[in-house]
Amino acid sequence: MDWIIDASTKLFGVVGRNIQYSLSPHIHNYVFRKTGRNAVYLAFDIPEERFQYLFPALIELCEGLNITIPYKEKAIEFLEDLDPIAKAIGAVNTIHKGVGYNTDYKAVEMFVKEYLRNIDRDICYIYGAGGAARAAAFALGKLGCRIVIINRSRWRAEKLVKDLAEYGIDAEVGESCKNRSRVVVNATPNPEIVPEACLDTDLVIEFVYRPIETPLVVKAKMKGIKVINGLEILVKQALEAQEIWFGKVTVTYEEIIGYLYAGKFVW
Repeated sequence: MDWIIDASTKLFGVVGRNIQYSLSPHIHNYVFRKTGRNAVYLAFDIPEERFQYLFPALIELCEGLNITIPYKEKAIEFLEDLDPIAKAIGAVNTIHKGVGYNTDYKAVEMFVKEYLRNIDRDICYIYGAGGAARAAAFALGKLGCRIVIINRSRWRAEKLVKDLAEYGIDAEVGESCKNRSRVVVNATPNPEIVPEACLDTDLVIEFVYRPIETPLVVKAKMKGIKVINGLEILVKQALEAQEIWFGKVTVTYEEIIGYLYAGKFVW
């Protein structure tokens, strides 16, 4: 069908900083076209000094939003309410009608259940302490994993550990990977931050998706470790966002992955 923007077109978008690389417009506009929705999805690249002025306007203008680096935590103060999971995590990546949600949490939870099933009392190392790291930590912690947070800024790692403890999740701050683990997560923008010593594990989760085959992903595959790459996380959480906005979505995860590769939007 033809895709026409008119006076009834609904506005959606992703809010972040330096997000010219974002695949979210490709993903969501593809879903809109496939499902016949009169909607358009844009990227809103907002400087930090203007966020407090522009973001409230976008909440009012847009039917739904996604939030990415560096605003997943900062966005909360502008929202009317939070989903219970997002409230616990302290970070949002999806907004609908003034309410914040966290679909990164759902993506990690679903993939880990599919790949490993039981991780109760196992060690999970997480690099990072920002919004994505918080979502991964709460998802893995709720599945029973003992969380070790490794982060350049120790105070942020300590705050995350304290927040996890308030929800009964076993967590500590670490300096490096000292023991065998079940899961290693890179939730930082640096795909080279995880050292080789950490790859004594069963599953690697990489949030970076440009490129898809990051140094971490390549090393993990060479060692025969199961990998969830950044594109898989991105698409899974995007579909969860679509369900929050519209309910049941008929476009599949596999269709979107195929579309992105066919259009050479990923490499």
